[in-house]
Amino acid sequence: MSTPRPLPSPPGLPEPLTAPEPFLSREAEVGLRQRIADLEALYTATVQLSATLDWEKLMDQIITLAVQLGRADYASLFQRDEYSDTLFIVRAHNLSNDLVGRTRLQRGEGMVGWVAQHREPLLLVGPIADDQYPKAFPKPHLIGSSICAPLLTPALDNVPAKLVGVLTVSRRVDTPLLTQDNLQLIAAFCTYAGAVLQNAQTYKRAQRTALQSQHLIEVSQRLAESLDTEVVLQSILSKAVELLQCQAGSLLLVDEVTNELIFKVVAGPASEQLLNKRLPPGVGIVGTVAQTGKPLIINDAKGDPRHYAEIDQKTSLVTQSLLCVPLINQERIIGVLEMMNKLDGTLFDSSDCDLLTAFAIQSAIALGNAKLYSDLKRSFAETVRIIANAVEARDAYTAGHTNRVTAVAIAIARELGWSRKQIEILEIGALVHDIGKIGMPDRILHKPEDLTPEEYTQMKQHPIVGAQMLKGVEGLKEVLPYILYHQERYDGKGYPFGLAGKAIPIEGRLLAVADTFDAMTSNRPYRDGFAIEHAIAEIQNYRGTQFDPEIVDALLRVYRKGILHQLVENHEST
Repeated sequence: MSTPRPLPSPPGLPEPLTAPEPFLSREAEVGLRQRIADLEALYTATVQLSATLDWEKLMDQIITLAVQLGRADYASLFQRDEYSDTLFIVRAHNLSNDLVGRTRLQRGEGMVGWVAQHREPLLLVGPIADDQYPKAFPKPHLIGSSICAPLLTPALDNVPAKLVGVLTVSRRVDTPLLTQDNLQLIAAFCTYAGAVLQNAQTYKRAQRTALQSQHLIEVSQRLAESLDTEVVLQSILSKAVELLQCQAGSLLLVDEVTNELIFKVVAGPASEQLLNKRLPPGVGIVGTVAQTGKPLIINDAKGDPRHYAEIDQKTSLVTQSLLCVPLINQERIIGVLEMMNKLDGTLFDSSDCDLLTAFAIQSAIALGNAKLYSDLKRSFAETVRIIANAVEARDAYTAGHTNRVTAVAIAIARELGWSRKQIEILEIGALVHDIGKIGMPDRILHKPEDLTPEEYTQMKQHPIVGAQMLKGVEGLKEVLPYILYHQERYDGKGYPFGLAGKAIPIEGRLLAVADTFDAMTSNRPYRDGFAIEHAIAEIQNYRGTQFDPEIVDALLRVYRKGILHQLVENHEST
């Protein structure tokens, strides 16, 4: 069978069209395929960077991935020194150790300094222009082209982007030149790397702060309960009275500002009248001892002009004999210990004085340790508050939230009869319960309207994120339940685990009530805070469903005592 011939075109019509030429030339197709491969490589690189928050590992990954993305022969990663505002090489590929060690640039110096100053990526092919890049190192003859790009942290609301470092990649003269496509690829990689480094830096700072907090907690745990200042003071006086078998005694501390002596602990008939009373500097026998630092035995108190008779006149105590010794810590007089009237009627003698002086030496050491313990606790609390403030700084709408929640939670815990140690742990846990929000994107934290299901799912991970940040800190193990479980509900409809009833640790059940109370009574951009009575009624409505009945009942008792109104008023006035 013969092949049919094509029919001729009708008169006036063009001849049939021939087959079209390919849409892309071979060269363009190769370029497109390479572009797709580069984008895939960029995606893979960003995934790898997301896999760690370890600063040192990230540095290694950035330089390795940059070499791969740019198919580079040389590369260097400069980090910005925040104190001197200079740039130095922290990682390099195919550069000599001598060059890496001696390279330190100011902003504006050379190609790297220009990029750091202008915060723009740069493609350099050919010789370096000294007038454009002053103090630039001469480009080695082996290098044919280079790319230099800044690593910047993402710009946040009212917080401009910050320069973290600069990345350079270069190719030899005998290889294809770097192009604008390569520049865009490396610049995009640096944009993501800057964000990842910021997260790593935030995590590193939080981790460092947590380690510092761990140290403070471990120190406080090593110190026994008796190292609480008030307990130590009571113990010193009671043991001294018992040691010398006296009718009465008092322990006075020096006010470091006014130099007055304050009756901190008193035993015997005059205890209630003297407690917290102040004596002017140098007044009385105790004032003399505080000024001279020497012990005094006075066996005829009435006949001694230094005796502060006003105390006897205002109390039922009649001072007959008195032994007074200084409390000295690190060559500084911190207080005075005085004993009055031996029970057997005998007078104080030198052996009594020696015994009380020796006891005072140990007591002063104990007080010094107690003060150190108190200072450490205060420093630790301030460190924790810094963490809490860092979390709240990302969301202006919740400013003061952690402090208010902490105050309410402590009031509930006291109503439940928790121990001092439990309350101290509660205070720490309440302050950092939202630390996981550090890992939440600003677009979610700052969103004024309702979150989408996807955004809400991401937001529900913040308890886990917070616990993961602190789980390696041995001394903070006891606060993790406050972070992990404060969003759980008594009926099992909470997150992140959906626990129910008593399966939720008591820390989470208590903090959930305090957290909700503050959320309801605080002003938000979309509504004013509820009155305390309204909030209490709402929480009571969900007793046994959303909230633990026992915790709600404790909150109600706190409310009826007027404590909640006082707490709210205190925070409104600050």
